[in-house]
Amino acid sequence: MFNINEKQYDESKLSNKGKSIYLKLIRLSDQKADLDVLTNYWTAQLSAELPKEDKKEDKSKKVIL
Repeated sequence: MFNINEKQYDESKLSNKGKSIYLKLIRLSDQKADLDVLTNYWTAQLSAELPKEDKKEDKSKKVIL
């Protein structure tokens, strides 16, 4: 069973073309989940490589009136 447009359907009652499309959507959903994991991993790797902010520099750049 699956839901589309807030209605529930039985995939076994789909035509052959409908079953093929349904399976492609299932595979795409799995691939998207894998890509989300990879994106999060590489984003964390990039974040770890970003230059660290130097607190001393920030204080010296402030202008006091």
